[in-house]
Amino acid sequence: MRPVKPKRGFWQRNWWLLIVIVLGLSWILDQQLVWDYVRGWGYRPDETVQEIEEALELTGAGRRVFAATQPVVEGAEEFNGHCGEHSNDVSVLGCYTDGRIYVYRITDEQLVLANKVTAAHELLHAVWERMGAGEQAEVMGWLAEVQAQNAEWFEEELETYGEEDEIEEVYTRAGTKLSELPEGLEAHYAKYFKNRGRIVEMYETYEAPFEKLRSEIDALYDEIEQVRVEIEAEREAYSREVDILDAKIDRFNACANTVNCFTAAEFNAQRSGLVAESEALEDRREALNRKIDENNARIDEYVEKQEKLGGLYDLMDSNVERVENEIRM
Repeated sequence: MRPVKPKRGFWQRNWWLLIVIVLGLSWILDQQLVWDYVRGWGYRPDETVQEIEEALELTGAGRRVFAATQPVVEGAEEFNGHCGEHSNDVSVLGCYTDGRIYVYRITDEQLVLANKVTAAHELLHAVWERMGAGEQAEVMGWLAEVQAQNAEWFEEELETYGEEDEIEEVYTRAGTKLSELPEGLEAHYAKYFKNRGRIVEMYETYEAPFEKLRSEIDALYDEIEQVRVEIEAEREAYSREVDILDAKIDRFNACANTVNCFTAAEFNAQRSGLVAESEALEDRREALNRKIDENNARIDEYVEKQEKLGGLYDLMDSNVERVENEIRM
């Protein structure tokens, strides 16, 4: 006798129908959720993107959206083709367009963490796009508070963006670059990042070389300008005293060429005084020239640091205004 096979139930025989029903209900309840799963189903990230995903420590929701955007890290030519040519005024490190994330490949050891922070930034653009009006309104309330507390920083960050893009850019930057946020906003970002603070640390790490150079450049510029003012004042004072000494020498010579104008003692005393004044002025001239040389050395350092900063910006595919020659003494 053949063994009797247990009778399979309806859902066992028609498991595919259950999947269709579940997907259908999901489609009705949340079409974007289903679409994200469909988009991410066959996505196979390369090693670079896998490393980024691991570093971002995404939650389940974060991984779902990340996979749905099918991120890629690209060289300049491919990246420009997807995200447009770089502007002289804007450093473009990534973009979220047509439902996909593109990240410009940074390879410099000091700046390589920018790849990860950029991916997180673009992921938040994708999250923003998926938010309903109610959730966006709630988030915008927290963002207004954050923007008010960091007004100067955001003014610089957003100077190239129009009003229509501003609030979304505040959202993506607050989530990846600011450590202190309102509790509600922090909880919102925690839906997608298990450790948002780590992303901020990565940002601060790759931003540090820029901050260091900008700080040194600003300090040098202030010192150069302060010493420039001192030099101009000393130069004017020196010039006036040279004129005064020249007038004294002219009077002395006129008197020396006049019979009985000087006694021998007066002649020697005045001559000695004029020689001493002339030597003192010569010392001042040499000191002033040393001061000018020292300030020009500062200017050379300033130019060098500006060029180094420009080189860093170039690695990030942007441009920096170079120091003009008229700063030189």
